[in-house]
Amino acid sequence: MSIEDMDAGQNALLAEVMALSPEVRRVKLLSAAKAALMLDMSVSTLEKRRKKLKPPPPAPNWAGGKKGDEVKYLASTLVEYIAGEPISQPNPYPSMEHLPIAKNAAASRKNGLGILGIRRHLMKFGSVMEVADDDAVWPFFVEQQGLVIAPCWENVQTTAEMFMDDRIEVVWMDWVAALAGVWVDEAARGHWLTVAEEESPGLCQRVDESRRAKLLAL
Repeated sequence: MSIEDMDAGQNALLAEVMALSPEVRRVKLLSAAKAALMLDMSVSTLEKRRKKLKPPPPAPNWAGGKKGDEVKYLASTLVEYIAGEPISQPNPYPSMEHLPIAKNAAASRKNGLGILGIRRHLMKFGSVMEVADDDAVWPFFVEQQGLVIAPCWENVQTTAEMFMDDRIEVVWMDWVAALAGVWVDEAARGHWLTVAEEESPGLCQRVDESRRAKLLAL
């Protein structure tokens, strides 16, 4: 995937959300994982911002605070944050700082986010087998039964459509964990295994070891 494709994907995703009526945006809840994808930041970065009371604030009834509580965001709040507009939801955080999407897209280009998933991972964090950073993960689409569908950003239009589907969730995983899981399409998993192995020799062995460990644990 080229840098231009990545930018096109981000624009298509934002266009899908912004195309919703204001009434729908004000009630549509998005998980923290989907919010992070829309904002082009990791889930851990979004969580750090939440704990420091930095915008965008989560939905009033889904703000977390207790261990295990799910955190969700209103689509309207994310749109306002990206556009640099005042946050309209009740009890917004006092600080109104924002990160315009233009600046975010520029940062993405600088960091090489437009490069194919596994390659971008390696450029930022080095060998997949040595990654320990909590940001060293990639977003994957996962269906309701927990089966992996595909890496996010694999296809511009598909990413936007899956993002808007409440039956599909975004899960941020390292590539070994994702490829060791069960996929909706085994051929697709095989394709990404080949791509990952080419970029990080030895990854297939790690994936096989992870799968064996899971089977033995059953």
